[in-house]
Amino acid sequence: MWISKLMLMTAALSDAVPMTSHSPLLGIWTEINGPGAARIEPCNQGPARLCATGLARRANGQPGRVDDGIVLSDITLDGPNRWRGTYHDGKRLLPATLRLMSPRVVEMKVCILVFCQTARYARAA
Repeated sequence: MWISKLMLMTAALSDAVPMTSHSPLLGIWTEINGPGAARIEPCNQGPARLCATGLARRANGQPGRVDDGIVLSDITLDGPNRWRGTYHDGKRLLPATLRLMSPRVVEMKVCILVFCQTARYARAA
């Protein structure tokens, strides 16, 4: 009997914590009309959150070695095709939103008070 209770508790916990292994954000993204690139993957803190690591861009435009470290952390699902996270600009931590525009394009918006900056990223091949 305790085994069935344990299985029910495990199932309930797995339903409560969003699994990121199937997130459409996972992968490498390159900035459209800009120099940025990032790899989005599960954070070290736990599988329920995603983090983005900055990547350098090679001369051919493809993402290369790790360059800037963590640029986005604590990315969590906030609605259909919407996520929230924390943007690291090197000096401060700012709220960021991500919106999946299509399976191959994501838009990131970072705001300081009422001043916002938006960038679009394409999934790297």
